[in-house]
Amino acid sequence: MAKNTHLEHLEDDILNQGSQGGRNAIAFLRELGKMLSETSSSITVTTKWDGAPAIVCGTDPSNGKFFVGTKSVFAKTEPKLCYTQADITKFYGVGQLADKLQTCLINLRHLNIRGVIQGDLLFTDDKQHGVINGENVIHFRPNTITYAVPSDSDLGKKINVAKMGIVFHTSYSGPTVPEMNASFGVDISDFSPSVDVYVATATFRDATGAAKFDSQQMLDYTSAVNRAEGSLRQASTFLDVLTATGESKFLMSSLFKRFFNSYISQGKILTSTREVAGAFGTFYSGLLDKEILSKKTKATQDKYLQMKNAGLQFIKANERAIYMTVASYMNLQAAKSMVIRQLAKVNTFGTFLKTDDGYKVTAPEGFVAIKSGNALKLVDRLEFSRANFTVAKDWDKG
Repeated sequence: MAKNTHLEHLEDDILNQGSQGGRNAIAFLRELGKMLSETSSSITVTTKWDGAPAIVCGTDPSNGKFFVGTKSVFAKTEPKLCYTQADITKFYGVGQLADKLQTCLINLRHLNIRGVIQGDLLFTDDKQHGVINGENVIHFRPNTITYAVPSDSDLGKKINVAKMGIVFHTSYSGPTVPEMNASFGVDISDFSPSVDVYVATATFRDATGAAKFDSQQMLDYTSAVNRAEGSLRQASTFLDVLTATGESKFLMSSLFKRFFNSYISQGKILTSTREVAGAFGTFYSGLLDKEILSKKTKATQDKYLQMKNAGLQFIKANERAIYMTVASYMNLQAAKSMVIRQLAKVNTFGTFLKTDDGYKVTAPEGFVAIKSGNALKLVDRLEFSRANFTVAKDWDKG
């Protein structure tokens, strides 16, 4: 696989890869069902921590030096590998991000990391002590979710003395950093221990069996996956057409992703398949109208007007197929949600959203399912992704 820069939602795979994406999604769901009901499965699940920023670190194979950086270490024009504090100042100047990278450079080298790995930063000097829901906790908010553990617990004491916290999830291999390819998972047991660095584990472990489906839940889940598979069977040909219809940012498959995302960003639940399918034409028309208005010349306006009319004709001619596409998307979401509810029962940290009225309990960000080297994310998009659209971040990008 290429650089680990972006994971896709399970249901979006039908828009990214057409009918093959549908088969992938069903295969993932079947294996997740086995994992949650049987003793063995070919799928691996990792917990998706809501950390930020992404940190890439390790030994540069070209010179043997330890470095840290963001995903900008993979930039083609100017890879930002920071071997020294001076490098961080050169690339990132001063500010929160630079300060966090300085902390990483000083402390992560003590782990004696082999190779190159990527993770998400959880905290540096921004962890706090407080009371949440009547309990004394130590807490930190790297991004959208606030994580909390009891202050007097063993884990709380470990976090209290640490100068930083991080969770690693991706390993890289290759002769040079620009040529490296990613694989999911990091064996943190190889690290040298350091009280200055709290290394969280990304691997999902259900020691007590709390996440297992009971027999009725498994029957319900199997029915949900079967429904998704049935609707995908009817939508599969059209899904392949979507990936080849339209051009550039107006590729139909991409527009459907934007269409579904618009519901999430507005906090709307996909409820009526017929209503959602019928709304796509209005969404498409609005996008093209905006594009036409932004153009200065009549020739360019006419080009997009022609594109709009052709697109609306396409939508009109494929109403049934669009209905089945929306049904497939919603059915995949429904089955995925059943998995997320089970996995969320296993949670070492308290997870909260900070609101004007205090802290509101929330689910973890989600999970990543890995099968045969491929990965898809399992996230309650309305619970978390909508918050991620709107919550102000406590760090700056660079």
